[in-house]
Amino acid sequence: MNAQQLLDTMRPDITRSIESVEMVSRIRDGKASPAQLQRLVTAEFCCQEAELATYPFLVAQHRHAVPAAYFGLVVHTVAKARALLGPAAQSVGLDPDGLSVPADVQAASAVRSMTLAGLLTEPGEAALYLYSDLCVWCSVFSELAEAGRRQEQLPEPLVEYLQWWGSEPPREIVEGTLAVISYGLRRGESPDRMLSFARQLPVAVEGYWGYVLDGE
Repeated sequence: MNAQQLLDTMRPDITRSIESVEMVSRIRDGKASPAQLQRLVTAEFCCQEAELATYPFLVAQHRHAVPAAYFGLVVHTVAKARALLGPAAQSVGLDPDGLSVPADVQAASAVRSMTLAGLLTEPGEAALYLYSDLCVWCSVFSELAEAGRRQEQLPEPLVEYLQWWGSEPPREIVEGTLAVISYGLRRGESPDRMLSFARQLPVAVEGYWGYVLDGE
């Protein structure tokens, strides 16, 4: 199985994760609460905290030009998103400087899953997981932004934040993912192990969106 085939094999898993997110229908029906919007921003903060703390380790561990450039791009992308999160937080009544990781089991589950991706994986495993993760969140965020603007239920800074991610991963991320997976395969990584790790993504999806819907 080559890199493109691995991405194609993950597509049904990605689609199921996207379809599992109940928050999209809540927004479409105009039933999202202010607390849920605040938890959405808080969940983003939590995950960014985990990603910015652990993904640089992928660069340190895998210093060959191919994986290092890719994981560096991922870190840079998350850092750019962090700069946009402040206005989104203010728009839902949160202090950007007062955001913190909540003591919530579901949020902790999502953070733990993303932390493992940054600490305990080979480059191909990590790349397939991160790509699949980004596919889910880009699609869901795009749907939330469209529905929220149509229903006039989301403040504009939050819509702009969600739209910034795009509806799918950018071309450089896709190309980088393929390059890193190919690099991993050449080094002897197992395609089955890559898929096995990427298929843990629902743990993060369920934890993140479960917290947004009814977390503490």
